[in-house]
This record gives sequence, C-alpha cells and structure tokens, in this order.
Amino acid sequence: MLSDRQFKGRVALVTGGSRGIGRAIALEFASRGADIIFNYLRDHDSAREAQGQIEAEGVRCLRVRAHLGDDAKIKELFSKIEDEFGRLDILINNAASGVQRTATELEEKHWDWTMNINARAPWRCAIEASQLMTDGGHVVNLTSQGSQRVLPFYFSVGTSKAALEAMTRYLAVELAPMGISVNAVSGGYVETGALDSFPTREEMLTSGKQTLLDRMVSSEDIARVVAFLCTDEAEMIRGQIIVVDGGVSLRA
Repeated sequence: MLSDRQFKGRVALVTGGSRGIGRAIALEFASRGADIIFNYLRDHDSAREAQGQIEAEGVRCLRVRAHLGDDAKIKELFSKIEDEFGRLDILINNAASGVQRTATELEEKHWDWTMNINARAPWRCAIEASQLMTDGGHVVNLTSQGSQRVLPFYFSVGTSKAALEAMTRYLAVELAPMGISVNAVSGGYVETGALDSFPTREEMLTSGKQTLLDRMVSSEDIARVVAFLCTDEAEMIRGQIIVVDGGVSLRA
C-alpha cells in the first residue's frame, strides 16, 4: 500500500467491506487517509476485525449492518453516513451475492435475490450517494468477466453483472453534471471465501493462475486500480470497465 495520504479529508463507503476484496479496498483507501464506512450482513467477527485494521491506519471507521437487498436499509445506511460525516466523496459498490445454479435450475427467488443485491442496490446506493456528494465524487462498481463470458453455474451473477456494467455507463453520463465520475473494475479470479460456494472452485483457481505474470490477481491488485479511478489523474476516465485479470482474458 502507498504511504501517501492523498485521500485525507475524504469519506469513502465500501459496500461489503468486511471481507475479501471489499476489505482490501477499504484498507487501501484508509492507508491513503480516507475515513471509511462499510456495511456487512452476517459476519460480526470479520466486521469487527476489519474495523480494527482500518482504524489502525489512523482514520475514522463506521461499520453498519445493512442488507442491501432492502431499500429501507439502504436509506438507513446513508442516513447514518450523513449524521456521522455530513458528506460522502467516494462510493465503492463491491457487495455481491448470487446462487450458483444453471438457468434451468434457478428459481425466481434466487433471481430476485441476486439482482436486488448486485444490480438494484448499486443503483440505489449511487443515487443516495450523489445527494451527499456536494463537491462532486467518484463511484466505482465491482463487476466480473462473467458479464461477458459464459461461466459454469454463473447465470444469475453473470447477468446481474452485465446489468451493472450497463448501469455504469448510464450513471457516468447522468451524474457527470454533478461532478461525479462513474467507472467499473472487472477483476479476474481472486482466491477469497467468495469462491468457496462454486462447484467449479478448483477449476477457477487453476484458470486464475494462468496470467501473463504466472500468479493470481490479488485483492490488493484490484484495490489499487479502484483507488486510482478516484484520483485526479483518472479524471478523463468515464463510464469504463477496467479489466484487472493479469491478461487471462486475452487467451482463448
């Protein structure tokens, strides 16, 4: 992580920031001086641990238990942010979920669950965040290659991520007059707990190691790109899907 404090005085919300890639992103921003808010759903121990690591960087941290599939909980989350900080500068839509089934096996409730968290929630969070970004800001959505490529048991997640990428482009245009940039980062396979629920976990890990650097993409690799998109140097990057997969997608 960089030692400079380029985000000092900024406030960043990382959804799903208690574990995995979300925690790495939260820590990256904290190490650069940003105060952090993150939400989580069930794992209280991981949330407390993440908060401790973030506060060890010398910044403020607010952890909020909030189910992003519930619009009322999203409103409560942003109300707490306004009460605690009075503003927001950065929104990272990282939280995601899904049911690993084929299209023929998926039930309507699984579809609704996945779409609500992976597509509807980022839209609602972006709109709520924009009301607190009084001096402009940045929104970065976390997507995946499953939006473009057909992966086993990835139907609900892949289609939700495709919707998220389309949303990224629309929001980039609609929020630009408010001084808000919107982009997305599409990561390669990263060895986190999120892969444990996939029947093809071992195959995914094997594929993930076949990068041009002969190592897997790390959570920190993704976090650094996310942070870059929130800097002045990235001002002219708008509505783009930045792929961070070590070159895996270049190979047939």
